Amino acid sequence: MESRRHLAPRLLAGLQVGILGGLSTLVWLVILSAWNLQGPWTLVNLLAYATRAAGNWESRFSIASIIGMAAHFFTCGSLGLFCGWLLPRPNGRTRVSIAALIFGVLLSLVTYHMIWVRIAPALGQYIAPASVWVAHVMFGVSLAQFPRFYLMLEPDILDLPPLLDPEVDSTEAD
Repeated sequence: MESRRHLAPRLLAGLQVGILGGLSTLVWLVILSAWNLQGPWTLVNLLAYATRAAGNWESRFSIASIIGMAAHFFTCGSLGLFCGWLLPRPNGRTRVSIAALIFGVLLSLVTYHMIWVRIAPALGQYIAPASVWVAHVMFGVSLAQFPRFYLMLEPDILDLPPLLDPEVDSTEAD
């Protein structure tokens, strides 16, 4: 079992890349909404109204936009945490992880098809399948940065003082 000393930086790095992926896909959703001649917050509000089960839906920025962004960031951050927990600890030379890229794309696809399409069935009317793939790949590319973020957070083992020094313990006992 891996020590907590190495698990905490992995989880934090996973959360960071998950939120970074959420931010990039959120920008992509806003661009898609504007490209389709809708309000820029249309897709974000659609996510919010699906989670709140509200009756009146609007495309302007409102409290629903904040709720939609929160739901989106919560989902992406949770997927990043899961990635950080599940992926192995990278070594010092690794900068980009192909496993994290594949893992991120698959997790994003599963989350989209298992959760978001069921919660918000109208989502398919507002977003083209090709643009959904772009969002999944963007999220995967963000998770592929996991080793780089982890290596920035990992405590350097050589710089830490030893936990137990047998010479100090034997001199104190005398």
